[in-house]
Amino acid sequence: MISGEARERPQTVGGAARPPGPGGPAWANFTRYLRDPLGTMDGYAADHGGVAYVRFPGGHSFFFVSDAELVRKVLVDDNSAFVKGRALRAAKRLLGEGLLTSEGADHLRRRRSIQPVFGHERIARYGDAMVDAAEHVSGSWADGAEIDINGEMTRVALRVVGRTIFDADVESEAPEIGEVLEAGMRVFHRFLLPGAELLWRLPLPATRRFNAAKRDIDAFLERLVAERAADGHDEDLVAVLRGLRDESGRRALGDAEIRDEAITLMLAGHETTAQALTWTWYLLHRNPAAGEALRAELGAQLGDRPPAPDDFGRLPYTQAVFRESLRLYPPVWALARIATRPYALGPYAVPEGGTIVMSQWVVQRNERHFPDPLRFAPERWIDGPPPPPGAYFPFAAGPRMCIGERFAMLEGTLVLAAIARAWRIVPGGGPPRIDARFTLRPRGGLPATVRAA
Repeated sequence: MISGEARERPQTVGGAARPPGPGGPAWANFTRYLRDPLGTMDGYAADHGGVAYVRFPGGHSFFFVSDAELVRKVLVDDNSAFVKGRALRAAKRLLGEGLLTSEGADHLRRRRSIQPVFGHERIARYGDAMVDAAEHVSGSWADGAEIDINGEMTRVALRVVGRTIFDADVESEAPEIGEVLEAGMRVFHRFLLPGAELLWRLPLPATRRFNAAKRDIDAFLERLVAERAADGHDEDLVAVLRGLRDESGRRALGDAEIRDEAITLMLAGHETTAQALTWTWYLLHRNPAAGEALRAELGAQLGDRPPAPDDFGRLPYTQAVFRESLRLYPPVWALARIATRPYALGPYAVPEGGTIVMSQWVVQRNERHFPDPLRFAPERWIDGPPPPPGAYFPFAAGPRMCIGERFAMLEGTLVLAAIARAWRIVPGGGPPRIDARFTLRPRGGLPATVRAA
């Protein structure tokens, strides 16, 4: 395994050529990327094709890949040739050694242990909590009320993870949870800087805020985990994790490992779902025909009753709405992998230590794979052919594909159904500014008016 700070070595792979790229000073490239990562990556793909070579400070080589076939090769076929990118590895400061941040044999062990937690039958049990969360939050709205729909979807998603992970109402802890996320967002770009480890040793205000928020969230989670164990709960995810056994009959995960998985599920899980739902409401408002088709399906399948977990398969258009939203506004908007050995990326050579960046934002808006790619068209997931492998990866792909994909799809579909059958969300103003950091957020939230349907 190599360090996230490893310099590339001047090796080649079979004499392969270096990809085209923007050239220019490394710091200028890096500054441009930090200022507008989405626009910069769009430009790389438009100007240089499926692979663009970019020099960043510290002697690091970055290869921005927008070719779907190469994305599939890196994430699926040749995944063992890579470790995670620097930002995700640095996220261990927040998430610990959980499934999202672990590597190699440890990741495989954790995934095999945790996989039963996310089986079809067990996930379906949590569907009622998802509907309850949506109805609880939307039940506080009044016709014509002005809300921040991003904040409201965060409340829904947080209530879901609280009920499913801990069988507890964690909404009262929302300020602490929100603060640790905000503190992490404020230092996110630091993860990409050369010499980032040195910055963590300096008494910077952002570092102090992050460390304080981290201590608070750790204490909160440790208390909840201990309470669940003492109360003898057996239905929430923490209880299931505690009950997992390996081949010898011993506990598969220790208390520290359970804590790391719990914080990963709580923070990463609720943040990505909240952002996905927020962008879905924005897209439905901008595309009234899709909103009407959604409500027509809900009326035909549900009538006047709220959705139930068993309705998931009967709501193909609602599922398609959520999938299409994930295509256009993926909460996780880029993945990075660091090569552990010289690697042939199509006709190009990636040296050991080179970083490959694959952006869902860029690849999922490629007209080669999605006709009229900027159009919000849920029907493409019902009537059209499936996209080629590597063209759609909002949950990543391969052995590191998000283990919570089924959970997220069920939650997104049921929350949309529960709210859309009773409310219309009308975002105000023009298109929101996008804040692309750890997730894809609308900067400053998304003000909206709610109207009774």
